[in-house]
Amino acid sequence: MSFRPAALVAALMPFLASPAAAQKLASPLSFTVFAGAAIPVGDASDDLNTGFTIGTAVDLRVPVSPIGARLEGSYSRFSIKGTPGVTAHSSDLGTNLNLVLWMPMSIPSPMTPYLTAGPTFSRMEGSATQGNASVSVTENHWGFNAGGGIDLSLGTLALRIDARYKRISTDEDAFQSIPVTVGIRF
Repeated sequence: MSFRPAALVAALMPFLASPAAAQKLASPLSFTVFAGAAIPVGDASDDLNTGFTIGTAVDLRVPVSPIGARLEGSYSRFSIKGTPGVTAHSSDLGTNLNLVLWMPMSIPSPMTPYLTAGPTFSRMEGSATQGNASVSVTENHWGFNAGGGIDLSLGTLALRIDARYKRISTDEDAFQSIPVTVGIRF
């Protein structure tokens, strides 16, 4: 049996049909910076206003596989409701280690939807200041997150839109939020 370069090129054409597919074959690692809204839900919505979240992610995506891994670091901050004369906020400094399921498209497209889920470790902090008096409480807790998004290839960069449910188990109850972010992947 002889090696046929034309047969190899023909076999790889479906993967090289789009710039996004070509980039996936070129490098299994990508980096993302993101920012957006952090929406408290459940009991947290009674005490907290919608806040912001910022973060970064590293994706490992094995070429031609629909399954990958994502390590994320994020910081979210929420102001506390109903505290006249008091400056108060709650924050979440967290790390997620997620599996990512890239949804295959039936036709080549620069847009790739995905689902993601995994464990979360968070450093939760609440602080309040009134005049010269300050108080702060810090706790570390485990939780999980699950959600999805769309990765839109723009050549060497990509736009990523993501929403997920995040639940952190605390001593009394659970802290729940929905981060909705937009990011740039490179």
